[in-house]
Amino acid sequence: MYRIGLTGGVGSGKSTVSSYMHELGIPVIDGDKLAREAVIPGSLAMNRLREVFGPHIFLPDGSLDRLKVGEIVFNDEEKRQKLNGIIHPYIWYRTREELIRAQGNGFPVVVLDMPLLLEISWQLRVEEVWLVEVPLEVQIARVISRDGFTREQVMERIRKQMPTTNKMNYADVIIDNSRSVEDTRRQVREALKHVPGFQFPKGMEEV
Repeated sequence: MYRIGLTGGVGSGKSTVSSYMHELGIPVIDGDKLAREAVIPGSLAMNRLREVFGPHIFLPDGSLDRLKVGEIVFNDEEKRQKLNGIIHPYIWYRTREELIRAQGNGFPVVVLDMPLLLEISWQLRVEEVWLVEVPLEVQIARVISRDGFTREQVMERIRKQMPTTNKMNYADVIIDNSRSVEDTRRQVREALKHVPGFQFPKGMEEV
């Protein structure tokens, strides 16, 4: 089974690409979804987080206070690494389960939709890396519009990620998502023509 690692910086529009690939019949393993699943109250990851960070990172209902955790790790690299060391093994465990499921169902291609694919060296676990990118000013404007952040808040988040220029060194496919949705879809279709084992659903090559 051929594994495509899909990644892109905040505001790049990676979900536009992953949603379209799903429309084309490719299973998509959503890293963000698995990260949320990891912190369901009562999970092993949550128990470990309580041991490492203490009870103050939890809300009264037992769920994780994401804002509190974000404040703790945002400017503390050591604590960020501790958090990742708890969450990422769970994400990989669940990713492997989903890969096995997809393979068992006969899918020749699967997408790993992972925002931090390169930051955590998961490019070693896929056959191809696809990078979704947009110009910096487009990226900033999209996040401000979507999340209501200030420009400086957006820039802080961008600086915490691997620079796009560095990510390009790892990318086998670069999708420019700065123009129309149809242009993005055209690029996806063109790239998929070169993926071993993939066949377009009837009539979808030109949609």
